[in-house]
Amino acid sequence: MESIPSAVKSQYRFDNSWVQARERLASIGVGNDPGTIRHLEALGVGEGWRCLEVGGGGGSITEWLCRRVGSSGHVVATDVNPRFLEALDFPNLEVRRHNIVADELERDAFDLVHTRAVLVHLAERDIALDRLVAALKPGGWLLVEETDSIS
Repeated sequence: MESIPSAVKSQYRFDNSWVQARERLASIGVGNDPGTIRHLEALGVGEGWRCLEVGGGGGSITEWLCRRVGSSGHVVATDVNPRFLEALDFPNLEVRRHNIVADELERDAFDLVHTRAVLVHLAERDIALDRLVAALKPGGWLLVEETDSIS
């Protein structure tokens, strides 16, 4: 397996190569997936949609998207370390090793772009956000979920 560039490792606090990463990601999913799924359902994600999941982590939302868009849809899931995404077996799934700050995405390509708990880890979040927006088809939906730590 290709190693994660040190520049990326230094920016991201929770490396997926950590021995307990699977358990950490699963617990995040248990706590956050119901709310994410509510948002995705409210947006109308359905059969035939083309979706981008940036920072797919453990793959729980990627898996949900693959089932939801069906055989006529397509899901692209990215992560700086996609080892858990690569374990998913869906014919409508494309997994990419990708750094949202350093690597381009196709423009005007997706009905939905989703990311959760990614931007908070990036000093260059403005670059990442610009790339997420540019990847949307006209009329597409951007769902960004981040923690609000302002009290």
